[in-house]
Amino acid sequence: MKEVAAAAGVSVSTVCRALGADPRIPAETRARIRKLATSLGYRPDPLLSAYARQRRGKTEGSEITTLAYVTNFTAADEWMQNPFYSLLFKGAKNHAARNGFRLEHFWMREPGMTDKRLSRILYNRGIAGVCIAPTPDDRNELDLDWSRFSSVCIGYSVVRPDLHRIAPHHFHSVLAAARRLWRLGYTRVGLCLYAHTSRRVDDLWLAGSLLATRQHPDQPFEAFLFNDETLSDVVAWVREKRIEVVLSDNQIPLRELQRQGIRAPGEVDFATLNWIREEPEIAGINQRPESLGAAAIDLLIAQIRRGERGVPEMAVTSLVEGAWVDGASLRRKG
Repeated sequence: MKEVAAAAGVSVSTVCRALGADPRIPAETRARIRKLATSLGYRPDPLLSAYARQRRGKTEGSEITTLAYVTNFTAADEWMQNPFYSLLFKGAKNHAARNGFRLEHFWMREPGMTDKRLSRILYNRGIAGVCIAPTPDDRNELDLDWSRFSSVCIGYSVVRPDLHRIAPHHFHSVLAAARRLWRLGYTRVGLCLYAHTSRRVDDLWLAGSLLATRQHPDQPFEAFLFNDETLSDVVAWVREKRIEVVLSDNQIPLRELQRQGIRAPGEVDFATLNWIREEPEIAGINQRPESLGAAAIDLLIAQIRRGERGVPEMAVTSLVEGAWVDGASLRRKG
């Protein structure tokens, strides 16, 4: 601001007022100073701006240590009904609190909400950090004013811009599950995924199954992607490929097997790539959602403390390893 003041031939306080749209400064002068500041590469720091407002006593709506948790589901609380997403938020919120921050939920589909409006809301409140939660759709784009914020994305559903992100290690999870199932004595494993979900995780579960097949050609690892129209074909696929255990990210295939008269577990056993505490009888991979949320906040706070704003020149993806959990849905014990 001193450099801008010197170039404009005015005082630092005049620059401060002009950039803050103070009506005491003539509109022409404000425009001239803003243009000059932009040409010199001046950018306000939202964290310091919020702190300055607090020091001046303008504390209403100025929350320096608040972080934004942005969701984009059809309903504001839809994600809270999902055990994985609710634990993800819990882990993020608790870790933020341990580091002196407060995590607040913002819903992108609130009536009248746009990317630009959310940017203004966050900036005017002095919120410097934005955590983008997984979205229900794949290949999403968000157009926030990223230059004002530190940011991190959880998962792969948001592809533009390319932000720092935290994600489960889906690729390793499939390999770990395959090895566990083989050790238990299963020789014909079937990966059964909802096609839309597969795209949302960048098809990394599917990629893991292809490597498993290449590494162990003598132990078939079949894959079947279904949608709402082809769900009923799951049973025919299981019978044709003589699948002994189905591995999926949800229980839709399990319920379809049972609906069509297959004893599962029993005739066909079942394991999940998204284990939850509420269903301990289902064996599978715990993706550790609370640890994922904490890791995302870690990365976000580190950026804030280093003063890093905007879309990174080189985005970094950090992966959290899952952990296998045994359950009664697998009848074989090795």
